[in-house]
Amino acid sequence: MAERFFDFWRVDVFTDTPLTGNPLAVIHRGAGLSPAEMLGIAREMNLSETTFVFPPSNPSANYRNRIFTPEGEIPFAGHPSIGTAYVAALEGLVPHPDGSSIIYQELEIGVLPLELICEGGQVKKVIMTQGEPVLGAEVKSVEALAKALGVRVRDIGPNGLVPQVAATGIPSLQVPLRSLDVVKRLDPDARALRKVLSKFGEHLVCYAFSLEAIAPDAAVHARGFVPERGIEDPATGSAAGACGAYLAAKGKLPAPTFIVEQGMEIHHASRIEVSVETEDGKPKGIRVGGQTVPLIRGSLRLP
Repeated sequence: MAERFFDFWRVDVFTDTPLTGNPLAVIHRGAGLSPAEMLGIAREMNLSETTFVFPPSNPSANYRNRIFTPEGEIPFAGHPSIGTAYVAALEGLVPHPDGSSIIYQELEIGVLPLELICEGGQVKKVIMTQGEPVLGAEVKSVEALAKALGVRVRDIGPNGLVPQVAATGIPSLQVPLRSLDVVKRLDPDARALRKVLSKFGEHLVCYAFSLEAIAPDAAVHARGFVPERGIEDPATGSAAGACGAYLAAKGKLPAPTFIVEQGMEIHHASRIEVSVETEDGKPKGIRVGGQTVPLIRGSLRLP
């Protein structure tokens, strides 16, 4: 049987510094791979997500982006969208003239635009428009959540805020905490946290944050916990966008565009730019952007 080879990039997303940010593997020409093979590759890469680029089935899109975790395919995610767009430009799969240009990626949730900011032929930033903001169930009784996170009940929900499910394509539980110090000291019980999150849906990320940050130009310090996998995510673009929608709905938006810092506690510092468009005090449009740096270029060999 003839061998097959598939080129790939490993990139770090939401950073301008190699070996920080959120790692992503991108197989930029995935034609010929089966779903089972894509899942196997995602398990082999052992990252939070691995993406596979295919020709679009929707003529309005430049490409189709299929996103896999080691557990299976997911309909949408932030850093895989931004990192894949960067690689698509790097490989010449999409036009990327200097200045600002728009490309379109096809996902399970639909076709979404991405803005490429380029200079000297290089992509300096990718900004994605996320799905329609949706706010879900509030968590009024936080005792079990506090215990799972290893914090006191009074550490959750400062200034009248309460945890709430929010989504801009994929849901997360937004958990506002009293201070930066509380967020930095979090040491959650994955099993207990998974039990709490399961009451609100499947595959939820717990996005715990404070409205205090370490970097002078950042407004939010966040940590993203994925108890189903027992991991902490270095940068969660989907949850950061949902955080912007949540803060806008609560009247606590730091600014129309603000920086979320994440990943510092696990030595993968990330910076996520969140822009929120509001109408009558409600979130209407969410854009999430950041930088990407290439790290590894390689080739997969399969039978």
